[in-house]
Amino acid sequence: MKIKALLTAAALLTATSAVAQNAQQDFSKVEIKTTKITDKFYTFEGQGGMIGALVSPDGVFLVDTQFAPLTEKIV
Repeated sequence: MKIKALLTAAALLTATSAVAQNAQQDFSKVEIKTTKITDKFYTFEGQGGMIGALVSPDGVFLVDTQFAPLTEKIV
């Protein structure tokens, strides 16, 4: 449980700093492409990056190289 809280905090810190860097870009038209690699692993591609998602009964682990303003579309 502590690892999950630590990962959440790290993601929020990364997102906060990225917002300042990307504030002037228009992300409203960006589309997210989902690719199923296995039953438990997916990738998401958008503008400028790729996300890996490992799915388990305990939750979802994301490795995100996207821009913070795309968070709602990714979720």
